[in-house]
Amino acid sequence: MVSTNKVNKENIILDLEASTKDEVIKKIAIQLNKNGYLSNLNTFIDDVHDREDHMTTGIGDGLAIPHGKSDAVLESTVAVARLKKPVDWDSLDDKPVEFIFLLAIKNKDQGDEHLRILADLSGKLMDDNFVERIKQSKTEEELFDALAF
Repeated sequence: MVSTNKVNKENIILDLEASTKDEVIKKIAIQLNKNGYLSNLNTFIDDVHDREDHMTTGIGDGLAIPHGKSDAVLESTVAVARLKKPVDWDSLDDKPVEFIFLLAIKNKDQGDEHLRILADLSGKLMDDNFVERIKQSKTEEELFDALAF
C-alpha cells in the first residue's frame, strides 16, 4: 500500500501539460515548492536530474518513478501527476509515460525511509488492478483514494 501520509492531495496533478521529461519534472517540482515541501526549487530539480542521468525511472506500462534525494526537501513526500499527453521517458519498454510518481526525499530520510517508500510504490505498480484503478481515476479525490487502497 502506498502510505497515504506520503501522498497528499495537494501534490496530485491531473492533466499536466508538458512535452518533455525535463518539463514534467520541473512542473511537478514547482507544485511541491508551492506547497512548501522544498527549500530550493532548482537544487531539487538538479538532484532529480542527477538521478535520471544514472538510469531511467520509466518502469514501463506508461509509468515513471523519478526521485530526488536532496537537502532541498523539507518533508519527504510523493507527488503524482497524470499527463494530458504521454511523453518519452526512455522507459524500459520504450513506451511513453503518462503517470509520474515523483519521490521527494529528505537527505536524512534517504536510507530506510526512501527504500521503503520506493519498495511500497514499486510493489503496488506491479499489480495490474492497482494500475488500472489509478489510470481510471477521473478526479484528484478518486486518484488519492486509489493510491491509498
